[in-house]
Amino acid sequence: MPIKTGIIKTNAVKDYIATKKMRSQASAVKKFIDDFDVVIEAVIVEAVALAKAAKRNTVMKDDMAAAVDKFLKKTDLTWDQTAAEVIKHNPTDLGKISQTVMEWISAHENPTRKRK
Repeated sequence: MPIKTGIIKTNAVKDYIATKKMRSQASAVKKFIDDFDVVIEAVIVEAVALAKAAKRNTVMKDDMAAAVDKFLKKTDLTWDQTAAEVIKHNPTDLGKISQTVMEWISAHENPTRKRK
């Protein structure tokens, strides 16, 4: 179980949901807090690492922005980044990825014209 940061409070989430004129199930609030707690921890750890790499003991706005971008903002990967992510997989998964790509190519190929 990940370490809880304690940053997100149950009552804060429930109260905010109530502002939307909705009630909330305790398990839904817990799921929200558990999932976002992991993200918050990752963002803060990354921001701290960036500050330390810059030989500072203060997390700056740019550190936090870079950490948020890394963990929360969706960006398209370059071909090199995509290849690096794919290659991280084990050989069995690489075979499955290859097969899926080949099936996609086959499904999207232009059918060859038949001569009459």
